[in-house]
Amino acid sequence: MPTSDEDKIAIDHTPLFALVREITATHLFVWTMLPSGGLKSSKIPLGSVAQKVSDAARIMDRNLDQAVVMLNAASVAFDTAVQRWESQTRQSEQALKRSAKPGKLGQIVAKHNQVRPRVAPVKSVFRRAVSTLQNAQIEIRHRDAIVPDKPKDELK
Repeated sequence: MPTSDEDKIAIDHTPLFALVREITATHLFVWTMLPSGGLKSSKIPLGSVAQKVSDAARIMDRNLDQAVVMLNAASVAFDTAVQRWESQTRQSEQALKRSAKPGKLGQIVAKHNQVRPRVAPVKSVFRRAVSTLQNAQIEIRHRDAIVPDKPKDELK
């Protein structure tokens, strides 16, 4: 673990900040039809996912390995939320197909289709953020393997 500012590897925080922004901008709404015929939405929360990414960004300069673990956990949590959203939207759409209200089905499918394009960019930014941290880990390990026990004044 680096002990001075000179020994630290510069890690780009931008992908993590971009990831928090993308997660915050993504709203996993599940639309259903009320018995009255109106539409109702429920939201699958992503706030804890964004918080995990923020926490990883906050500690990555001090504990990169832990930040990578936290970021991977956030990625799994995001994927789980998306799977839950996909399952619930499928159930909602199937229920509407059985109800013989094609106009409402079209409305709900259109609303769900507005959400679908938001998922892939978030997954892409997750991959970029994980890659950034993993590359920093590799760089640190490589540097430590080249100069394992040299005194600091010899590193300059």
